[in-house]
Amino acid sequence: MIASGPRPVRFGDLGLRVVSGLVLAAIAFANVWAGGAWATGLVALALVLMLWEYRRVVTGDGRAFAPALVVAAVASTVALVATTGWSAGHGLVWLAAGTFAVALAAGRQAAWMTAGFLYMTLAMGALLVIRAKEPEGVFLILWMVLVVVATDVGAYFVGRAVGGAKLWPAVSPGKTRSGAIGGLAAAAVTGLLFALAMDWNPIRIGFLSVGISVCGQAGDLLESAVKRRFGIKDASALIPGHGGVMDRLDGIMGGVWFFAICDALGVGVIGS
Repeated sequence: MIASGPRPVRFGDLGLRVVSGLVLAAIAFANVWAGGAWATGLVALALVLMLWEYRRVVTGDGRAFAPALVVAAVASTVALVATTGWSAGHGLVWLAAGTFAVALAAGRQAAWMTAGFLYMTLAMGALLVIRAKEPEGVFLILWMVLVVVATDVGAYFVGRAVGGAKLWPAVSPGKTRSGAIGGLAAAAVTGLLFALAMDWNPIRIGFLSVGISVCGQAGDLLESAVKRRFGIKDASALIPGHGGVMDRLDGIMGGVWFFAICDALGVGVIGS
């Protein structure tokens, strides 16, 4: 009996993923670099699209003007505008009011809708707060995004090339432990290189990069768990090769949550 060789590595969707990813990255970077209303508008648009995708996942209803979705979209946008126009405190006040309105409008899905609304709106609001830090805000976002992308790329290539034991097969059968380790390594190297380029503390940024990578992968798994719970593969098909906006930003939101908490505790402040 002849033993079969290793399974071929399949990168058939890589070209489409790269092209669509680069186009989106260029648009996002231009708006984040411009800051102000441009950054707020981009983040608000992404959040509204994610809320539509999330409601579609948990209810099976893809209508664009369902009452609960309209309430969530308006409430989240007002909270983001209040955050950038006045302060994070104002944004939190509007977020609290919006959460109550979403719970009333969502009916039987109130728990799922309010949980998703809070998780995503807080993450995207924190992203705008980070952007408002001058002069380093735009570079902090660039660093976090590069770390999450490096995690994704490292996990993609190492996982498909090495394979091995699954990371959490009940939630995401395609992810492997080798891929997770490869993603962590890629994130650490990316963070260190970025720190050296920016003259930031490389040890601090290296540890934060690993934390962002871990929480980014956790955010990815969290979204996978929700989709698995409701029997959905992709949040939508809005982004060719990537699925939906939520599929693309789940890791970034996890990383933002980690950094925002560290920053609030005085751990995430960039120092020399």
